[in-house]
Amino acid sequence: MRAKNKGYEFKLASNVQGLGAFDNVFVQGVDENSQMFHNIVQLKIKTNKHITIQQLLAEKGDFSLGKYCQSYIQIEEKFNCSEQGVKLDGRIDESLFIIYTNAEVRQKLKSNKVLEVGEAEFLMTGGSVLQFNEEEHKAIYDHLQELPKHREFLSRHRIFYR
Repeated sequence: MRAKNKGYEFKLASNVQGLGAFDNVFVQGVDENSQMFHNIVQLKIKTNKHITIQQLLAEKGDFSLGKYCQSYIQIEEKFNCSEQGVKLDGRIDESLFIIYTNAEVRQKLKSNKVLEVGEAEFLMTGGSVLQFNEEEHKAIYDHLQELPKHREFLSRHRIFYR
């Protein structure tokens, strides 16, 4: 409703095959400046849980950044591809990859940087946003360095929490 109230033209889908670990909600739209955007969202409902650095660095799990980075790489291939199956219009740099959770983020992970949420702002329902940066989250960048495009992924990844 918020996207509609802002006057955005958009498509909304859920449980989209071909989006890997980000398959829950997909919003593709055009904002008031005729700029295309994509919000690719994974929902994680957790009761009385905190997101820790160990969970982010784990090979598997609900908050595994490695798992989500692998999905990012697969999704990038879907933009303007000529193959059959899932095809995404636009460019990967018009996209935000969001984990949306009611869990809290441990204080050590919280960032002091100003956040850029962009066109995903209409998804905000209160709470906070975690955006990674190399200065404050060096362990995460170091851990993912073997994965191609990890910097691009982390620059486009947000955790909407609490």
